[in-house]
Order: sequence, then C-alpha cells, then structure tokens
Amino acid sequence: MSAAPGSEALGLPRSQRLSFSGQLAELTKDDLTEDGVVLSIGGAEQSHVELGDPDYLLHDYLFRMGSVLQTCARERLAPAAAGSPDAAATRVPSVLHLGAGALTLPRWIEHHWPEVEQTVVDIEPELVDFVLEHLPMRTSPRNLVADAAAVLGAGGALEQASFDVVVVDLFNSAAAPEHLRSPAFHRAVFEKVLPGGLLLVNLGDEPPMDFVRAQVLSLLEAAAATAPQATQAAQEPQAAPTPEAAADAAASCALLSAPNDVLEGLTEGNLSYAARRGAALAQTELNAIWAAGPHPGDVLSAEELLVWARP
Repeated sequence: MSAAPGSEALGLPRSQRLSFSGQLAELTKDDLTEDGVVLSIGGAEQSHVELGDPDYLLHDYLFRMGSVLQTCARERLAPAAAGSPDAAATRVPSVLHLGAGALTLPRWIEHHWPEVEQTVVDIEPELVDFVLEHLPMRTSPRNLVADAAAVLGAGGALEQASFDVVVVDLFNSAAAPEHLRSPAFHRAVFEKVLPGGLLLVNLGDEPPMDFVRAQVLSLLEAAAATAPQATQAAQEPQAAPTPEAAADAAASCALLSAPNDVLEGLTEGNLSYAARRGAALAQTELNAIWAAGPHPGDVLSAEELLVWARP
C-alpha cells in the first residue's frame, strides 16, 4: 500500500456544511506538526490527524485512551492466530465509537489491530463521508447517522448489538445535551460492553470540575447497575446495596487519567475515563497506564477515584 499523501497534497482547506447543526466543517493544515490536519466544526477544533503516522495521537486525552487500550485490551482486540485450534470459532473483535470527529482513534485502532470491526455513530449526515473523502482509511468503519442515545435504545440500529470496546467522545463539557449525560444514557452505553470489555469516555470540564465528578459517579453507578449482583438484587430487593455502595465496588474496575493540573482543578481540560465490565483493574495495569504518560499526570482508581469524585 502506498504511503498516505502529505497535507500539502490535499488541497486544503476543505469544507462541508453540516445539515443537522447548520455549522461548517473544515479541514485545514495544522502547523504544529509536519503533516497534521485539523477538523474544525463551527470554528472549534475537534480532531487532529497526522497523515502517514496513524500511531501519533496529539491530544492528551486520546493518548491516554490509547494507553488504556494497549494495556487492557491488546489481547482482546487481536484475533486468534491463523491456524490456531480455536481460530475458526473466534468472533471478530469489535469497537463502537459514539462521536466521529476526524476518526482519529478509529485510525489508530486500525493501525494496531487491522482486523477489528469498527462502527461509528454521528448525528451529522455528511461528516463521516466528508472526512473519509479527504482523509481515507484502509477500511472504512460502518457509519450510522443517528443520535447516540437513540441508536442504542428500543428500535435503534444497535439495540441488540454489543462490543469489545465502546468509546464515547461526544460533547465534553457541562453544555452537553441532558440525554447524553444522564444516568439512563450511561447505563445504556455500559450495557453495550461485552463482559470483560472496556468503556472509554472523554470528559471535559473547568474548575472546580463539578461536572466531571458527577459524571464519574453516574458512570460508576451505571456499571454497578449492570453487574450480575444487581440482577440478583433486583430479584431479592432486601439484599440490594445502596447505589453509593454499589458504585464503591465498581470503582475497582474503573480509572480516571488526566494531567495533574486538571485533576487538581487548577485549569480546564479533558479527562479520560475507562471501565472494564465485570473485572477489576490490576495494579500492574494501572502502573503501566501511568508510566505511559503523558506526564505530569495521574491515574486514579478504586478508593482514590471515589475520593476525587466525592470531594
């Protein structure tokens, strides 16, 4: 396969009017890197793609998500080796992306695990086709034009689907629509994660980080509500733990990774939340994710995560 064209060969800038929001999507050269391209929507930068180097993740939160995937999902996303006894029976690994942007993370996943089947959901009918026209991938993901909550619910295209990894990269601030930051949405998202699979969420906020703290607690409660113990408790209400106690248990399966100054509430920024469905994160995994950086930064899990979310 020939090398990807540099940004100079794309005839940038390119633009497309988006019919849902009415905003203008633009692809422009990013002068921060040699072959970088930026997707902006309505004048706000959304994504960075480094042409010719899909392994390069410029934005801090994506780098942190990549570290989680490399540490916690590497074997899960790799198909069985050809000729192995169980290769024929092994299903193809799958990843769902709620929110498309310039498909930066799908490109990165394709680079590391080319056999993974990827599905992208975005509410803008023109966005994914516009991005792929000018920044193609080797294998285009399945593209669903839909509201992220509606596509998961009754009658939605993904009502019966489940995935090894689900990535939520939608609105990353308190300005997000209520139905995309509600406990019901968090439960619906977590139910799409296969047992042992991962949920990744991009969260953004400004000091004092009240929005993200509340979102983390809601996500923990969603994980607890979909755990096997929750099903048993529903059948035996007298044994049901409080939502707070259930969230405490779920915290051992989750982490929050971000720059130190963001975690300390000193500046605005993005935080990467991750949770494994039904299995605790090992300390060796947490150590590896922290070591991968970027630094200065931290990785909070279990009791540390709960203390941060409940100041």
